[in-house]
Amino acid sequence: MPGVSLVNDGAALQSMRNSDFDAYSAIGEVVDNALQADARNIRIRIDYLTPTGKGSTEPITAVYFGDDGTGMAKDILHQCLQLGYSSRYNDRSGIGRFGVGATLAAINQCKKIELYSRVKGGPWQYTFIDLDLIMNNPPAMTEIPPPVTKELPSNVTELVGREHGTLVIWTKYDRQHEGAIDLIEEMRVWAGRTYRYFIWGDVKLWINGEPVKAIDPLYVNTKLTKFPDDPPAHEYKQISIKWPVPPEDRLAGAPNESIIHIRLSLLPKEFRPHAGSGNSKFAKDRYIDRNEGISIVRNKREVFYDHIPWWNYGSPFKEIDRWWGCEISFDAVLDSAFTVKNIKRGAVPIKRLKDAIHVAITPTRHTALESVRDDWDAARAKEVIKDEENGVETGHQQAEEAVKETPTPGNIIDKDKNADEEVRRVTEE
Repeated sequence: MPGVSLVNDGAALQSMRNSDFDAYSAIGEVVDNALQADARNIRIRIDYLTPTGKGSTEPITAVYFGDDGTGMAKDILHQCLQLGYSSRYNDRSGIGRFGVGATLAAINQCKKIELYSRVKGGPWQYTFIDLDLIMNNPPAMTEIPPPVTKELPSNVTELVGREHGTLVIWTKYDRQHEGAIDLIEEMRVWAGRTYRYFIWGDVKLWINGEPVKAIDPLYVNTKLTKFPDDPPAHEYKQISIKWPVPPEDRLAGAPNESIIHIRLSLLPKEFRPHAGSGNSKFAKDRYIDRNEGISIVRNKREVFYDHIPWWNYGSPFKEIDRWWGCEISFDAVLDSAFTVKNIKRGAVPIKRLKDAIHVAITPTRHTALESVRDDWDAARAKEVIKDEENGVETGHQQAEEAVKETPTPGNIIDKDKNADEEVRRVTEE
């Protein structure tokens, strides 16, 4: 009796297409590979058609990723589309590690992946995979073709480096969940925040010809953002937590602990003149209306930005919480403590670590919220005084007289307080 293959290739690939990627994290995997190859310029181009009917969205025809990284030698290029292959498997020094990212990401979004790569002094080499051919019955494609020398398409030469680099092309794009224009606009926001440290480190990233601006969820660093002249946020003293490195992730001779760094900030007073400012055009232009979560950064690359799941500590984050920022950064040796997935989408601290983070950030969060409320109270008081000076009836004077005429018992709690000041405070409240 003949043996049975461990994997039914067509069915397995179809199942893998339903992985936990979305368009942003899938595109991010290709960007990660370019950064791992020391690219300094990364260009993404999303081609699409005009909608054909009322209410329809712009269908994507192709996504191109070009870089000026070191490129891949022919033998590596031949293997790199294989699921599970990585020349840096389990390497914690960079932003890659797992060996499934870019190909798994691609097949989640499209059916055909083409790959060109060139090392310095060599020609462009080309290979591809096509799921339609692989999943055909019988399969018309059973192996990744050996790379062949092939020149780049003339319409994409500006996307790559002159002497070396890589070009990835996605076509047969069949997993589109939003219009191309909305995707491009949101991708600029996602990439600007996710790769902010690389942008500050002089990596240039373009999407459809427009440079991606850095977005700092702490609002401390305004360099290369849309608003470089904005005042920086106030940054509190950094908090450090020592955390044990699991035995299976320890490198020979490396420490048994790794430091988790927590940075917190309070956004400038000018950004939050009164309650409700978080929904103003000013705030939305700076993405402050989205700033109610926590940024988790792994090896300088953001892997999570949201409310931490199952954060059941005291009061939940509300609209007022968008006026302070929090960034938690860690080294990849602590992947298991943050339960980082193999596609680097999401990072949820384990229960003990979540408890430690809560204890660490809660006092500063309360200080920041108290500052925001105090500033808003002061702003309201100024408005009342200004209205009274301009003869506007506010009801403040009547309330003040009513309180003065109300007998109040003297007791030890308020014996040292100034009655006029307390009247003003109570009526304002």
